[in-house]
Amino acid sequence: GSLTEKFVRGSGAGGQKINKTANKVLLIHDPTGIRVECQDTRSLQQNRKIARKRLVLKLDEYYNGATSKVQVKVAKVVGKKAKAKA
Repeated sequence: GSLTEKFVRGSGAGGQKINKTANKVLLIHDPTGIRVECQDTRSLQQNRKIARKRLVLKLDEYYNGATSKVQVKVAKVVGKKAKAKA
């Protein structure tokens, strides 16, 4: 698809490793304008993987709405609570 991928310098704790290396990943899905940022680890490659996973989840929710994996999970949890009370 059409993805814009940018690597920027992260911020926060981590000292030189964070400040001097571009290890923060910014993914932008052009058709929807959905943005995902990831600076979970110090490794750029890991962050790229994580960012892509997050983007997939967000797109799933965007396109599938109620039937997305996230919503289905939420619905299951809500369903269990409702049954417990009954």
